[in-house]
Amino acid sequence: MTLEIKPTWNAVNRVLTIINLILFMVLNGQGFDYKKVKGKTVPLYLNLVLLFVLGFAVFVTLYGLLK
Repeated sequence: MTLEIKPTWNAVNRVLTIINLILFMVLNGQGFDYKKVKGKTVPLYLNLVLLFVLGFAVFVTLYGLLK
């Protein structure tokens, strides 16, 4: 069963990494080269924490700009 779940978690982790890179790009105002970060991995739990932190930062920034 573990062998069946591992590819799914790896795919989810890759998607979360891309989402986090996009959120970081929005906060920084700079782009990134996907080819440079393609092979790098972040543990899933850190990726989820980073997603919440960056998502909250983007929300606060956009709320401040629109208010």
